[in-house]
Amino acid sequence: MAHVVFHNKVGGSETLEAAVGQPLTDVLTAHGIPTNAVITLRNGKIVPEETTIVGEHDVIELRQVRHYDLDVTRRPARVVYGVPDPVYVKSVMFDTAGQLEHRVEQFDEESFVRYVEETFVQSVLSHGVLNQGDSVVIGLSGGRDSVAFLKLLERTRHRLPAFSITSVTITGLPDWEEPATFAAARASAEGLGIDQVIVDAHDIERVFKLRRPFVEAMNSVVGGESRHLNMVVGHQVLRRMLEDHAQRIGADTVAFGFNGDDLVASMVTWITSGYRMGGIPVRQIGGMRYIFPLYRIPKKELTIYLELVAPELNRQGTPGRFTTGPQERSMAYAMADHLYGLWPGIDYYLFESFATMQRYMFPLVEEKCRVCEGVYVLQEGVRNPIDICDVCDFFARQEFS
Repeated sequence: MAHVVFHNKVGGSETLEAAVGQPLTDVLTAHGIPTNAVITLRNGKIVPEETTIVGEHDVIELRQVRHYDLDVTRRPARVVYGVPDPVYVKSVMFDTAGQLEHRVEQFDEESFVRYVEETFVQSVLSHGVLNQGDSVVIGLSGGRDSVAFLKLLERTRHRLPAFSITSVTITGLPDWEEPATFAAARASAEGLGIDQVIVDAHDIERVFKLRRPFVEAMNSVVGGESRHLNMVVGHQVLRRMLEDHAQRIGADTVAFGFNGDDLVASMVTWITSGYRMGGIPVRQIGGMRYIFPLYRIPKKELTIYLELVAPELNRQGTPGRFTTGPQERSMAYAMADHLYGLWPGIDYYLFESFATMQRYMFPLVEEKCRVCEGVYVLQEGVRNPIDICDVCDFFARQEFS
């Protein structure tokens, strides 16, 4: 019979449940022990965790290498507020004067809907995300995030400042015109009684001065060596077209439907790349305000919310080739999801700390692209093309424009 023991750094030892034939990494994961935290001895000999399989007669010792209490994350102090028949459990790890407490609240259907709507309202009000008299353009793709934003507005607008809103749906690629997603966009706009403006490929070709059809240019991107830029190009095109429409109608604010874990994943990329990002949940670039009204609500919560209040809007198509990013994007999202699991509520701390960092970082240096006329932020420590944004520079080098 195998015997697996964990020796921690606070003087304790613990026998771990393990099955013969089980990879040791699975044993560690199941017990909340990071591989990097231990040295492993099997029958008295140091072995790597990644290649070790639990044998029938093995004696495996796991010795923690750094002095800290791993049970702070493995077995945190918990306070649970329960309800019968919960549909969702919200966990937040509170750090109060260095003491951690894991508070867990269970929600039934009715209380969960109230929780999401209250989170949305307070997030919008507490940071001046939406102000009295704002003229807002929202990108309405029909995806769950933008649809959930409009549904939240529909149900809470009486608690928000008075502002005008225009929804813009950008077409031009098959993924952006998927029937179920497009129908969700139209239905959610109708729910608020607002017009849905359609921007098509001809508008994109006009703004970016493309000499080839937009879909042909994007086919070249996803099918060539620059496929890793697929999402970069797509997002810049979407942003610029929202700006273009906002400028045409005199709107001063562009709203993006990025949810909480979208923005945490962006912060993972920012920290690991060093590329500049503007503020969250509000940033000001080139005379335009950009807001992120869903920054306090993770994707999981938005999806459950839609299922409870508007299930007909939650039936959408799968991502296509133009909305699938490179592997590094998947890694950033996976890291964000792991962070939420390891430190529930980490987004609250990250966004507040990021706001503080914005105040002491070098001021943003802006340039205006001579092609698409979009305003962009120069990046420190890298070569920035002169008077041209990355995407227009890419289009020019590929002879698309």
